[in-house]
Amino acid sequence: MANDILSTFYHKLLPLFPPRTEKYLSRLKPKDLQSSNFRYIFSVKSMISISRLIENSVIETPGVADSHVSFQYFSRIDEQLDQYKKVAVSSNGLWLYGVPDAPLPKLPRTIGIDTSGTPLERYWFVVAYGAGIYATLLAEEIDPDDDQRLYEGFFTFGSETAFQIISLLHQMFPTQISEPIAPEYQGKI
Repeated sequence: MANDILSTFYHKLLPLFPPRTEKYLSRLKPKDLQSSNFRYIFSVKSMISISRLIENSVIETPGVADSHVSFQYFSRIDEQLDQYKKVAVSSNGLWLYGVPDAPLPKLPRTIGIDTSGTPLERYWFVVAYGAGIYATLLAEEIDPDDDQRLYEGFFTFGSETAFQIISLLHQMFPTQISEPIAPEYQGKI
């Protein structure tokens, strides 16, 4: 299945990052995260903390980055709607991915991507991609039948990783996502 290319990429890349715990995240200051690369198993609360770092970098530098965000289900955006109104206004473009179990709110420069029936239903990701802002959070939900949602994934500010993920998303949804410009050419075209 062509849509499984993100899963393959994820599972090949995950072992390259050093493992960390939620305790590690709680000790870091936002500026420390900008130079950190790590993998983890985190709760939803910690996932939101890392997501906020990427979202806020987009908000603080309007007009620089595209944002690609999976909520897994569109109904989950409601709790984050105030934040995502700011992300939408600050992003060059915002792509929201998920199963359309609820209507997607009307946000500027925003495209909804239906991931129903694809492996992307299991993934939470936030990717900011633009000249000077390359940030990636990519995590797969583990044990989704348990009472507490847990995610295993990685976090990096590596430009090549963000580029590769956007390239994979373009391959999966070529009519909805433009092919990204390589990081070394960002701002030069």
